[in-house]
This record gives sequence, C-alpha cells and structure tokens, in this order.
Amino acid sequence: MNSPRQASDGLHGVVGTPLLPVWLLGDPPPAAPLGVLIPLDDLTPRRMAAALRLWHALHGRPGRERITRDQRRQLILRLRALDGHADGAALRDLARGLFGADHVPDGPAWKTHDLRSRTLRLLATARALRDGGYRELLTAGPSVRL
Repeated sequence: MNSPRQASDGLHGVVGTPLLPVWLLGDPPPAAPLGVLIPLDDLTPRRMAAALRLWHALHGRPGRERITRDQRRQLILRLRALDGHADGAALRDLARGLFGADHVPDGPAWKTHDLRSRTLRLLATARALRDGGYRELLTAGPSVRL
C-alpha cells in the first residue's frame, strides 16, 4: 500500500496504477486475507467491478483508466469554459482561450462558426455537470454482469 496513513477508523492508503483508494478496518495482520464488503443494491455490478480492479491492483496487474484520454480532455475544456464564463469572459473570448485565437474568426463569420456552437455546447454540458450531473461520472465505468 502506498502512502499509508493510520486513522482512528483504520488504515488508509492507495494501491495500483491507476491509484485506487483503500481503507482497511481495524489493524489486520500483514499476511491476513482481505475482504470486500459490497452492498446489494442498484450499484452492485459496478462495485463488483471496482472490487475486481482492486484485486488486480493488489496482485500487481496493470489496471485501466476509468475515463479515456478524450473524455478527460473534454472534461478539462468544460471546466475551463465554466471558469472563464464565471470570470465574465465573452463567448468569443472563451473560444479564443479554449481553441486558440487563430481559429476564431472576427466579425459576422463568428455567428455561424463551428467553434461558437462548440463553445456553447461545452458551457451547457459544464453547467449540467456543475448542477448535479457530475454524479453520473461517479457511477460510470465498467460493471460486472450478474
């Protein structure tokens, strides 16, 4: 376990690549087998997949990222758009900051340009995430078929 930290409720740390958080209740002996407590609810298949990822991490098997590089890039763009908008940036200035000033046209061509539509979509999806849609990210990912 990397970065172990003892707390009043047990040992906390991370394992594997990508890093998975681990919480060990109490103070188990080093060679003791570990167990996973999985509630039987709507998220059981996803929790089982997470338990399988943990098992792979504990056995030194490489894991996969839960989101792709493109999804990560889109999330970053959405956050940047939302931050710029919150700071009072105009839509065209947002597009220049996100995609580069060379790609954003001046004048009337802006009204029908692809990057204007893309910037508006980024803002709309960023607002949806901010307003509670981020919860879907927490349940996204692989699940085990039951």
